Amino acid sequence: MTAILMMVGNDIKHDTRVYKSALALADGGLEVTVLGWSPSGYREETQFGPVRIIRVPVAWRLRDKALAKRAARRTKRRIPAPPTSRDKRIRALHDGLRRAEAKEFGGRSLDARVKLGRLGRIAQGKTDAVLARLAPKEEQWREAFAEWMGEQTRFASWRRDLPEIDDFELAYAPVIDAQEWEILHAHDVHHVGTAARAVHRRRAQGRPAKWVYDSHEYVEGLPIYPPRTKRFVAAYVDLEQEYIHRADAVITVTPDLAEHLRAQYQLPVTPTVVMNSPQLATQVTLDRPDVRATCGLAPDVPLVVYSGGVTPARGIQTVVSALPELPEVHLAVVCVPHNKTRNVKALREQAEELGVADRLHLLDPVGPAQVSAFLATADIGVHPLVHFGGHEFSLPNKLFEYLHAGLPLVVSDCRALARFVRENEVGAVFTAEDPASCAAALRDVLEREAALRERIAGDSGLLEPYGWERQAASLRGLYRELLGSPESVAEPTVETALQDVHEEPAWRDDRPSVVGIGPANMAGQAWAWAKAIERNVPGVATRVITVDRGLALTFETDETVDLATYRRDKSWGERLAARAFADWTHLLLEAGRPLFGIRHGRDFEGDAKLARALGLRVGLLMHGSEIRDPARHATTTPWSPFTDPTEELTARLQSQFDVLSVKIRAFAADGLGPVFASTPDLLPDVPGSIWLPVVVDTQRWRPGPLVLERERPVVVHAPSRASLKGSMAVDARMARLHEEGVIEYRRLENVPPAQMPQRIAEADIVLDQFAIGTYGVLACEAMASQRVLISHVSQPTREFAGAAGAGELPILEATPDTVGDVIAAVLADRDAARERAAAGRRFVEALHDGRRSAQVLAEHLHLHG
Repeated sequence: MTAILMMVGNDIKHDTRVYKSALALADGGLEVTVLGWSPSGYREETQFGPVRIIRVPVAWRLRDKALAKRAARRTKRRIPAPPTSRDKRIRALHDGLRRAEAKEFGGRSLDARVKLGRLGRIAQGKTDAVLARLAPKEEQWREAFAEWMGEQTRFASWRRDLPEIDDFELAYAPVIDAQEWEILHAHDVHHVGTAARAVHRRRAQGRPAKWVYDSHEYVEGLPIYPPRTKRFVAAYVDLEQEYIHRADAVITVTPDLAEHLRAQYQLPVTPTVVMNSPQLATQVTLDRPDVRATCGLAPDVPLVVYSGGVTPARGIQTVVSALPELPEVHLAVVCVPHNKTRNVKALREQAEELGVADRLHLLDPVGPAQVSAFLATADIGVHPLVHFGGHEFSLPNKLFEYLHAGLPLVVSDCRALARFVRENEVGAVFTAEDPASCAAALRDVLEREAALRERIAGDSGLLEPYGWERQAASLRGLYRELLGSPESVAEPTVETALQDVHEEPAWRDDRPSVVGIGPANMAGQAWAWAKAIERNVPGVATRVITVDRGLALTFETDETVDLATYRRDKSWGERLAARAFADWTHLLLEAGRPLFGIRHGRDFEGDAKLARALGLRVGLLMHGSEIRDPARHATTTPWSPFTDPTEELTARLQSQFDVLSVKIRAFAADGLGPVFASTPDLLPDVPGSIWLPVVVDTQRWRPGPLVLERERPVVVHAPSRASLKGSMAVDARMARLHEEGVIEYRRLENVPPAQMPQRIAEADIVLDQFAIGTYGVLACEAMASQRVLISHVSQPTREFAGAAGAGELPILEATPDTVGDVIAAVLADRDAARERAAAGRRFVEALHDGRRSAQVLAEHLHLHG
């Protein structure tokens, strides 16, 4: 199979043209790999349908060195503003006094020395004032000089002015040389030199090699806005001019630009046109509300939409400026890559100044394949490009996405845009950067909307020449010519639809699984789950990382890090991440927290995203309070500790849940990995979550002496967090029974884990909790020790646990109001209580000795030795 290697100067994730081009060639039977850069700092490998994606980090050493050198040169040069005559006089006085102070005072009187010092201080103060006044002038001059240099294009050179091109090559060239390929496909201008040199190296080895330059835009007409300068653009033109003739084929995006490139560079063949247009034959089902619903607008509210990158050159600010003249109209801007950029913020501020902020909706993007379906409920699609050289040739993808959605168009008078809209009679044209003209065009189209929609829907041939299906065929035709055989590239019967494939990590299934778990290890469960995996899935290794949060109780772990290091020491996080990403195959993140410090964010999202990109399968482990919804829980039992929403702990846990649950639900809904909950009562709070039973070591927690042999039984209560266990009410009732001589009550706190088996074995009755309504680690430890266990467990939890196949949950039910009565019943029928205690051991051996938990983890994480 013929191998193709594509190169991209970005991370690919928002570059639909690259994805579609790769799929088009893969559909033709070619083996396609795409090489882009990794912003994570690690090499990433993923799979996009049949296409392999490789991302490598780029160090940017040469670029950053050049920037630092320029900054140092400007500072050293310190071009000053010309001083005034008054500035000169003050400087002269200051210099004279400095010279006088430098001389030996000799026989001068004390008065003279004091007077001289006073004059010196006065002069120094005046001089400092002048220098402070001159500093902004010098800065202005430096900025003016830098601006002047940016305008100079005569001697622009990519070798001198674009060191980032060499940074790209240093990162990409080793990967290119290590891959098997016959054709290199350089997307955009960044990699033309890299491609030409790679082909030269391969041909020197006697191996076949060709390369294609895919020009995505008119380089000489790139828009100029900070930090981009005319010199910067001229340097890219220098790069393109040096290498374009060496390409075996050139591709570009519009017929006008193809003709211009041929004339500009005197190319022997007109470049092949592969337009950046959407697939037309695919039906898309939205997985979220459409644009109108997202904005919360009724069907009769006029809605104009812009979808794409937000920069000054795109001209969206012109449409915002037109809104005051259109009092009923709303504008939705679907911001790529997201709605938190500096330019988006500027749009928001502009709308606030104009008093139209309530009619501007700044939305995050949807998936590339869903754009047209998402936009279909708007009234108009707008593309307000400003006049730059490249924009005159542009027919952007969004133009066809709007039409595919059935939307009439309003566009600026950039040449290609205006001609397309006028010739096809699908909207109106306005003068670029003219808000009044834009408002008039929008009013015109709104008045003619029904007729224009009918025109777009009724012309079946309108979009067909511009559909991606036609463009993909052109691309495959070019590759047949390059490979010299009509049979080298097949013509598929059906194009792969973009929405039918998703970029998936290249999982590390070629080696035995190594599972990293952390950073919470609550009640020692991370360690318990890890050992359960190792016992029951032969060949699998685990690594448990625990943050020491200064608590009294500590549990077994492979590695402990103190809280300050975890939060503040980036080098610790980097070292751990480097080891983990080199050796691990799986990552289990506990309690919604990050594992590698806070270098990737303060919750699990950053670590999970990076780990998946590097091929680690990721799961989330939820223990309890971090994901329990206090508001929902307050409705399930009158003994809930969350009935007062203003109480400090309840308010804090509710706030935590409100933020974290959204991210966890999205993680589960997007299929990014399994979400495990340690107790059944948590499952409703995380739809789609999986019960991962807590684990106790049944060899360590063994039956003690026969229970209830003493006349006065020992009753133990050992809450991990008393405020959430209903301990106050229990303590009061047990204290009375203790004073009456009915029981011996022992309240255990901060007992080292190593001593707990003995303390529990010494008890006859263990009281677990009387507020939450579930059972956890302590309950299982007590049951494994064959103690009589009394606790409040909700009926749904009892039914869920019973349905798991271990029989009825052998925990005696009690509430804070009835716990005394239940103890009295136990003492009245000790034999029945002993039978219940013996059943507890059998229940734990069936569900909580680690076998069931290891099975759940192995199944959902695809663990293997």
